[in-house]
Amino acid sequence: MSAALSVILGIHYHLSNGSDAYTFERIYEGKIRPVLTALYKFPKISAVLHFSGSLWYWIERNHGALLMLTEEMVKRKQIELLSGGFYEPLMPIISYNDRLGHIEMLTTYLRKHFGKRTQGCYLPELSWEASMPSVLSSCNIAYAFLDESCFFDAGLEEKDLYKPYISEDKGKLVTIFPVSKHLALGLEKNTNEALEHLLADSEGSGGIVSVFPLCFNSGKTDDASEMPVISFLSRLSAYENKIDFSLPSKLVKNLSHLQKIYFPQKAVKKFMTKYPVTNGLYAKMVFVRTLIDQMRGDKICKRRAYEELWKAQDYDLYCGSRWGAFNQAAIRSSAYKALLEAENMARAHNNFIPSLMAFDFNFDGIKEYLFQCEKINCFIGETGASVFELDYLPRSWNYAGTVSLNEKRYSFRDMLAPPDFSRARAANEDNSGVRLCGDENYELTGMDRQRCKLGFILPAPGSNAGNFSCIEIEKTFTLKKNTIGVTYCITNRGKTEKEFIFIPELNMFFSDKGGNGLRIYSYSEYESFSNHSEKRPADPVEGGSGLDVSGAAAIDFQDIRNEVIISLCADTVFDAWIFFESAGGGFETNNSACQSGRVLIRKRLKLAENTAFSVNFKLAFTSAPTMDQYRKGDPGLVP
Repeated sequence: MSAALSVILGIHYHLSNGSDAYTFERIYEGKIRPVLTALYKFPKISAVLHFSGSLWYWIERNHGALLMLTEEMVKRKQIELLSGGFYEPLMPIISYNDRLGHIEMLTTYLRKHFGKRTQGCYLPELSWEASMPSVLSSCNIAYAFLDESCFFDAGLEEKDLYKPYISEDKGKLVTIFPVSKHLALGLEKNTNEALEHLLADSEGSGGIVSVFPLCFNSGKTDDASEMPVISFLSRLSAYENKIDFSLPSKLVKNLSHLQKIYFPQKAVKKFMTKYPVTNGLYAKMVFVRTLIDQMRGDKICKRRAYEELWKAQDYDLYCGSRWGAFNQAAIRSSAYKALLEAENMARAHNNFIPSLMAFDFNFDGIKEYLFQCEKINCFIGETGASVFELDYLPRSWNYAGTVSLNEKRYSFRDMLAPPDFSRARAANEDNSGVRLCGDENYELTGMDRQRCKLGFILPAPGSNAGNFSCIEIEKTFTLKKNTIGVTYCITNRGKTEKEFIFIPELNMFFSDKGGNGLRIYSYSEYESFSNHSEKRPADPVEGGSGLDVSGAAAIDFQDIRNEVIISLCADTVFDAWIFFESAGGGFETNNSACQSGRVLIRKRLKLAENTAFSVNFKLAFTSAPTMDQYRKGDPGLVP
């Protein structure tokens, strides 16, 4: 008796590159291992399996026995492996060649480890793009799985999803299986009832349904037992005579006269306008790809650079929720690290020369400015004349890679606050009565490429423009010997004396903010960057609300993990408040996972009519002792 219906069961897992070991282990023990070991006990139930390359890498290094179990199920034709983007990229925002590279990389990995080239591919919902049929065809992919929402967008109804379709681009065809979300929900709620409805709806037509059951793929539970999956598979087994739990490669051979369908592309780039932090990473990704494209000669190195680039194209980085993958510090830093590793490779092959460039980096129609030297990239925008990317290339770390909810934080972003502006108001970002110069557009006054010098001015808008509107700010950036210089000239253009607090704000993304990875010291009197005799730890504030520095000429941030000392100094003494912002948006000091370290430099000023105040800040990067030296208690180091 032939089955009235064919059902393709699917299993899919992906963890972003850079996810911590605990997360990998939790998902493995709670979901992956129980699902595959339970499925092994039901040889008559077949399934397709898709893991992203980052997950396969981790399993190979930490739980190699699972690869052997998977290989055995592949050999007995119970499991069919699916290719896809190695790092689960958001296909519409990356280049055609990057799409090919991702898919070929995962296909090659699966062939080497399991001895068989894959024919199928898994694509996340938002990864469809009009050229995907030609991409898949070029990678010898015969079929792919796509979420049912894409079919609904193309005008199909639920009743139309009992069969696969073909899609075309430039004469290249690929078979597309719709993946039923509503059936996945039904199977989880009441397996028997869902299957009976499915049989009744198909009316013995021999239809084909694809489903990725939630009990296989949901991360809602961490039950490490196989029993829930075994119970589910047992209920499915009761329908073996009515339903064929088949593999797509077997079904595709017998398919003919499939209906052609074109899927409308979803507006995935809306995330770039909705989340500025996402747009920043996207712009950096495009910039680095341009550098790699210019590499000549060493094909192996160029390939390695592309593979680093691909690590930063993760689907979840660009279309996650407000607190999605991008806002997880480890994943975000891993993406920037990969891009900077690729940039380092490109620099080595492209005859790098220190420079100052102007171009529209983030695709907003306005030029941004890029300082580059041996160890530092410093990106500056005209809005606020502030730093929106600050790369330390020896450790491939972006010190401006901070976030606060969906907002990007910047460095040397200026405020003019009333004299009674308090720490509590700063911590809560209560900006009533404050002029937020960082949100205003500075005008470019000069650009000296040879001396790496960049000047801006924020004119006084006039007495009717709000608080401290009579204050004019001139701001000059320089980059020399891995030191960023910022000179301010603040002038009162009003007719009366003005008293206020001038606050340049720095937002730094550190690898740690606890005692293990970051130590903060201040100088009572500045001598030199190499003389630490006058250093003292910054004073913690009672209640754990941050650090307080008074009367300092310099502050050192010793990032031990990145083996660098970042020294902030000025030609006059200053005060500072230092806050650490956690992932949830609050300020803490006892949690090493940090989204942003906010440094509010404070200088109280009283300016008479047409008088000015000038100050010069420097942010210098110097090599620091290694973590091993700190652990060994080297007596020459700061305690």
